Amino acid sequence: MKHSATSNFDTLTGRDPAGRATSWRIQALDPDRVRTDDGRTLVLRSLPAQDDLTVAETLLDNEIRALTRLHTRYRVPLPELPRIVGYDFDSAQPFLLLEPPRGKCVDGGLRTLLIDERRRFMIGLFRALAQLHAVGLVHCSVGLPSLYWDGATTQLANLEHTTGIGETPRPSRNGSAAHPGHDVRAAGRVVYELFTGRHVQPGDVPDLASQPEVLESLLHGVFDQDPERRPTAVQVLERLNDRDPLPKPVDVTAAMKPGYDRFDELRPPKPVVRPVPQPVVPRRAPKPGPRQVPLIPLAAAVFLVVATIAVLVAVL
Repeated sequence: MKHSATSNFDTLTGRDPAGRATSWRIQALDPDRVRTDDGRTLVLRSLPAQDDLTVAETLLDNEIRALTRLHTRYRVPLPELPRIVGYDFDSAQPFLLLEPPRGKCVDGGLRTLLIDERRRFMIGLFRALAQLHAVGLVHCSVGLPSLYWDGATTQLANLEHTTGIGETPRPSRNGSAAHPGHDVRAAGRVVYELFTGRHVQPGDVPDLASQPEVLESLLHGVFDQDPERRPTAVQVLERLNDRDPLPKPVDVTAAMKPGYDRFDELRPPKPVVRPVPQPVVPRRAPKPGPRQVPLIPLAAAVFLVVATIAVLVAVL
């Protein structure tokens, strides 16, 4: 990250969401807010406060990776999730630049929402999860401090613990692999607190049978001990009667196919030359030659004939 003073603005050098080198002219507003020379207000994240530098670097790296994946996999920004502007992780002062959260943090103020607002709040929450899960990510830290409300929808922020489905979160809290059902259960705790005002510990299972039928139906199976048996975020949206289609992420394989085809067109693969099998000619058995008389028996016979003749001559 490089700074150079120019008209009360510093030059911040890094990369855009696609990884291209770029820079911004910024002016500090407060510890985590900056204004660009074109008038935009952005959030500037540096290494989070941690005693362990490795943990701090991991948390920032997690968020950068998650936000760049969301940027590349969705063609338009998602109102339910943060939007990255730029980053740098290879310098001595790594940073993340992103647009401010939409609305205000709802931590401690959920019960002021009206009934219709609560429904839209829950739809925004589960849409955020469905969109994360669709690109293979698990938030791993859903809770009131990570949720923002702007009067129209919810935004799920704070992606420092986000990791890939099936991977072990970095840093790991319990050593288990990340599963979308973990997010659904955590969101269920938020919904339960929203309806009842009662706090639910991460490992607790609230008594849904004692709650109104609408809440029991909405959260049915959400707190199951087996994450595979919990409903998906999409299924919870169906229970909420959300009729707006979810945006489809870019199909990476389909998106890369034209490039593969063009490469094959410019550099066509060489045809595979297969050897022509030669006919196998069967070997003929050799013709039988004149019969060979064994030498030892023949010599014995000659010796007997000569001996017989010698005896006859001697007698005569």
